[in-house]
Amino acid sequence: MIRSITSFATAIMLAASLGACTSAAPEPAMTDAPNAAIPSAANDTCGASMYAELIGKSINGPGVPGPSRSVRHILPNMQVTMDYAAQRMNIEADGAGMIRKVNCG
Repeated sequence: MIRSITSFATAIMLAASLGACTSAAPEPAMTDAPNAAIPSAANDTCGASMYAELIGKSINGPGVPGPSRSVRHILPNMQVTMDYAAQRMNIEADGAGMIRKVNCG
């Protein structure tokens, strides 16, 4: 009887200690300007705000920086890495190739 109480108490203590091992709270999301298609000045680490006039234009149009190590063209259903690179600019387009968002990451 004492052995089962000890085992039960050990199990309760183990469960309680595992409950304390939760992951850290997620980092707060970056706050974007009211127009979420471009980053706010505080979050514009890649110069994306300089390209705000491209929103609504073709991703292949004049003045659109080409894909490179510091510029990503992102189209629907395209696989991209989820790593955040503050100096990298993402140019996101819709299925018709029209730019919908320019941001850093």
